Amino acid sequence: MIRDQRHLLYGLSTDSYSPRGLWLLGLLYFGSLFAAVFLSLAAWKITHFVDPDGSSYLASKPYTKFFDRSRWFCVLLILPFLFWRCRITSYPAAGFIRPFLKTAATWFAYGIGMIAIIYASSAAFGAIQLKSDASASGFVSNLGNAMLAGILVGLLEEIVFRGLVFRMFYTALKPLPAIILSSVFFAILHFKASAEVFTDTSPQEIGLYEGYYTAWAMMAALVTEFDFTYLASIFLVGVLLHQVFLLTSNLWANAALHAGWVFTIKAVGGGFETSSSANAFTGTTRVADGYLVILVLIVFCVIFAWKLRSKTRTLEERKVTS
Repeated sequence: MIRDQRHLLYGLSTDSYSPRGLWLLGLLYFGSLFAAVFLSLAAWKITHFVDPDGSSYLASKPYTKFFDRSRWFCVLLILPFLFWRCRITSYPAAGFIRPFLKTAATWFAYGIGMIAIIYASSAAFGAIQLKSDASASGFVSNLGNAMLAGILVGLLEEIVFRGLVFRMFYTALKPLPAIILSSVFFAILHFKASAEVFTDTSPQEIGLYEGYYTAWAMMAALVTEFDFTYLASIFLVGVLLHQVFLLTSNLWANAALHAGWVFTIKAVGGGFETSSSANAFTGTTRVADGYLVILVLIVFCVIFAWKLRSKTRTLEERKVTS
């Protein structure tokens, strides 16, 4: 697979490699965990000072949720600096190129179609079924929230993971190892400390020890919360999104595809429930917890791998003729 100079950081040529981005990534990972200890505790203390009864939406959330949100808030704060350090100083340099509307509409539709295939497959095996209280009015009323969630998650995750993190690996390694290792990293970050860690601890007793313990629990979550089907599914999702980025060289495609997934899960998934026929193969309404989903994702990864190979051959032919 030929490296595309548009995805390389620091203005490097296609025959040059640099691990500088990976060092920055390591600093970001551990630095955000350390900063989240103090930020999450501040947010936790303020929330429970204002609402000592813990009856509000925020106060009812577990401390580990506060920590995770604080960690990502720290990442977003430092993101502009990282883009500047990596010499990504414009929207086109980040991967947001024209055409926007056609690209976004096409890949958003693809995202909806992929999740629809997964739901249809699960329904065909009898693993999921419509809820008894599901209605068209409920579906319509939820469309706005589903669209907002899709846009926010799609944009933020793709800016961070494909716009920057993947390119850090891509600059340091050859394309295939970059795809695999960045997908592993993508999957690992989806494992989080259990929400049940401090359920027996009163809000007033949460302090620095609990903060540092949660930071460690986040790093160890892959082991303590290990789930093979979830790990494999998220890994394949990462591979698929990296393939799309390399195929289109347009971050709008990734953001739209990701948004289509989230939108469909939020808009349609809430109307389904897991049936008694669900098993390890079919999975449940969680989407990423069955071998069926893994198989569907593998099929899509193979399709995009074939498309990437065709694109690579075309580039090689043009290089030879020129």
